[in-house]
This record gives sequence, C-alpha cells and structure tokens, in this order.
Amino acid sequence: MSGEIKVTRVPVEQGISELRSSIQGLETTFGQDIEGDNKLEVVTLYNEIKQECDELLVQFKALFENNVQSTDDSVAEFQETERMVAGDIRLMK
Repeated sequence: MSGEIKVTRVPVEQGISELRSSIQGLETTFGQDIEGDNKLEVVTLYNEIKQECDELLVQFKALFENNVQSTDDSVAEFQETERMVAGDIRLMK
C-alpha cells in the first residue's frame, strides 16, 4: 500500500455530468390539480397534498444541485491541494 490517494478527474467529471443531467430531467410537479364543479373534500385534500409535494420536489432539486456543485468544488480543491503538496515534497528532496 503506497498511502497515496489518486483521483482521476475524467471519471469524476463524467459522474458529475450525469448527475447534472439527472437534475435537468427531474420533474418537479407531482400531478395535475383536479378542477371542475366537484367540491368534494377529497379533491381539496388531494390538491393540498399535490402542492406540498411540488414544493418538496423543488426543494429536493435545489438541494441536489447544491450537492453536485459541492462535490465538484471538493474534487477541484482536493486536486489543488494534492498539486501543492506534491510541489512541496519535490522542494524537500
């Protein structure tokens, strides 16, 4: 075991790209409102639940986007740190 951590940027970037594509395809609407002259309590309750689900999906999508961006930033920061450490090690030799 060499004790070295290696990150290959290309597969990581591909994974992040796939996550971003998934975010774009994420539907943020749960269903359609039930409309018409029907004033049943169930219809009202359904529409309220649908609205709450829509709001949750929008929040989930935003959180997902933030997590993907954080992952991308962390990988970039790790690589920069790795580059700096490698440079310092070369100076010590």
